[in-house]
Amino acid sequence: MKQAIVPATLDSMESLYRKITDVFLRNNYIFQQIPDSLNLGVFLFDTHRDKIVYADERFVKSNNLNQHVFKRPVLRRFIFSAIHPDDARRIRVLERIAKRKGHASFLNGILRFKQHLSYVPYYFMVTKPEVKGYDTEHFRIGIQLKQSPLKINLEHELSEVEYYQKLVSSLSMREQEILQLIVKGETDRCIGEVLNISTHTSKKHRKNILHKLGVKNTACLAYMAGKSSLFS
Repeated sequence: MKQAIVPATLDSMESLYRKITDVFLRNNYIFQQIPDSLNLGVFLFDTHRDKIVYADERFVKSNNLNQHVFKRPVLRRFIFSAIHPDDARRIRVLERIAKRKGHASFLNGILRFKQHLSYVPYYFMVTKPEVKGYDTEHFRIGIQLKQSPLKINLEHELSEVEYYQKLVSSLSMREQEILQLIVKGETDRCIGEVLNISTHTSKKHRKNILHKLGVKNTACLAYMAGKSSLFS
């Protein structure tokens, strides 16, 4: 039985948030493949409270923040004031979609943040954590990554989304089911157990999916699945 997240003291809640984050990262194959040189930190978002409730030290330092800022109600306003206006509008569109259909289990994309007189792009991956023994349905874990300083072309990014949607939709239902498990960071053995197939068959499906989508590794699969916004 999953343990519900119940109201508690601030210290105990922060300890719980840290535990959820640490356990998920320790067990997630995709996040483990990200080089330290690109990793700018991890945060935990509570969709019920509509706020970041925890962030690791790397995220805090990378963004010149402190842990106390996550306890302040002005955090959302502070974040939106630093994001490029076009990106802020895109986030609000996603929020409206989430209110109608629920929060997606996996998303990724680029956000530009104001630094001095220009905007610097960063890449974000956000996914729903699944931690054994805890009800984490309303949490999302995000990771911030360094992004190339090349100018972001929004029209190109939108056409890229459509392209990936077509590619992912071309997979069979079984392959899409396996892709969703891969994106969640499941190993071939775990996928086999969930779908009641052998590890060998699971590996074969993974290889076929990589071939059909024209990508080289699991990290690319996660990027493509997030861009397609296929899984909600």
